[in-house]
Amino acid sequence: MTIREYVKNEIDALPDEVIHIVRDFVLFQKFRGLLEIDDSTYLSFIPGMMASIQEGRETPLTECKPMSEIWPDV
Repeated sequence: MTIREYVKNEIDALPDEVIHIVRDFVLFQKFRGLLEIDDSTYLSFIPGMMASIQEGRETPLTECKPMSEIWPDV
């Protein structure tokens, strides 16, 4: 039996109430590399984000909305 098969069998034997914990751990392991990259690299992975940031940088402050209009609870 491979380690992958062993882990799958162990997961199948777990009670349903802990499966979400295992899922969260798996997701953490899958994406932990993102925790080690800088903000610019991370944002560049989001489609359209860099263009949106550039557009925002080019927008004069007089055309911007106050933060309280966008997030009134901040």
